Amino acid sequence: MPQEDKTIDDALSESKEVVRKIRFLIDTHHETVPGLARGVGVLPNTIQDVLDGQSLPSSALIRRIAQRFSLPMDFFSSEVSRAPRPRGSVRNKSKAVSRKSEPNPVSVATGAQDEVLLQKALIELLIQKGVISADEWNARIRLVTRRSSTTSA
Repeated sequence: MPQEDKTIDDALSESKEVVRKIRFLIDTHHETVPGLARGVGVLPNTIQDVLDGQSLPSSALIRRIAQRFSLPMDFFSSEVSRAPRPRGSVRNKSKAVSRKSEPNPVSVATGAQDEVLLQKALIELLIQKGVISADEWNARIRLVTRRSSTTSA
């Protein structure tokens, strides 16, 4: 395959990854296409064309969307989700979380504990379904942790 074809294929696969993540953000934040367009300062047709694959997302549009959702630009980077992982590493983590999150039959879980268990189960499901990678989730946790430590200091 010529080098030119590889570059085009890389750009298209990266674009598909960005579109997948934009759809994920729209769904998880219960956002509409017109609402997102208004929030980032573009026409709704611009967002819709990107989602439909009619046009490629520009770096300026990706930057605006990242700012709208308070995300680092790395969130949209396909390099984060393509980082090589040892086989079975995510599976082992989810099994470890499952063991820890099983309620002890002796103690009764409080409302806060139930909420934590539910959140862990949701994240595991999102990772298993391929909606978000473990690397993306860990990057988001680091960002939130960093923000909360700077605001409390």
